Amino acid sequence: MSGTDFGDESPKIISVSKPGPSRGYRVIFKKSIPIPGLKPKSRKEQGYPGVDRWTRSAQATGAKPQYLLGLFFLLLPLIVYAVTLGNFFHPYLLCGPLFGIFMLSSRLNTSRKLFKNGATLLKLGAHPEVGGEASGIIRFLKPMRGCQSVEIKLVCYEEDAIASNDYSSRDAEYWSVKQEIRVQPEGRESIVRFSFDVPAGLPVNDPLCYYWLLELRGKSSRKSMFRSWRMPVDTTISGSSASIS
Repeated sequence: MSGTDFGDESPKIISVSKPGPSRGYRVIFKKSIPIPGLKPKSRKEQGYPGVDRWTRSAQATGAKPQYLLGLFFLLLPLIVYAVTLGNFFHPYLLCGPLFGIFMLSSRLNTSRKLFKNGATLLKLGAHPEVGGEASGIIRFLKPMRGCQSVEIKLVCYEEDAIASNDYSSRDAEYWSVKQEIRVQPEGRESIVRFSFDVPAGLPVNDPLCYYWLLELRGKSSRKSMFRSWRMPVDTTISGSSASIS
């Protein structure tokens, strides 16, 4: 498996992991229960990138809800006081502002980094397919100072695959491939072109079992940078291709 030549330098394959053991019983019950009258969201509404549009990374799209939630916890004692007309107060309510300050400071720090490096946009070259390829262009709206190359990683995650002793679980990589790709200046912006071969037999996106991410790692002005996008890997070449809205 090799990268596609993009001019100055071909993408360098760093590693390709082997698929982990699949869990058959999880695939059997993979269909979610439909809710009557509830229209399913389109791929665009769910934040998936598309072929004909630029999509911001997940780190930039969730800013507004996090700010609102942080503000809610910050003002929680005042909200409870106003709703109960001053007839209820508990010392535990003071934990709300502390949690709100933590959320707001964390989000402000992320927003500062996003503003410094500029927006990071992704446009797919074609709909990603198992048994085909996943390709596209990543665009930085500001110059990437001191960043000559970035690591692009395509990952299929298995949900709740690793169980802990405290009865909790976490997701695990089922399959992945990484490339080291040179950043190409384009005017006042920078771009990265990538292309991955996706072997046949891998699972597609499933709400209860598997999901795909495209991850970018690098350093700009000596600061680490991480971006990710949800990948609409929902079709197979060997099977009947369904169009992705």
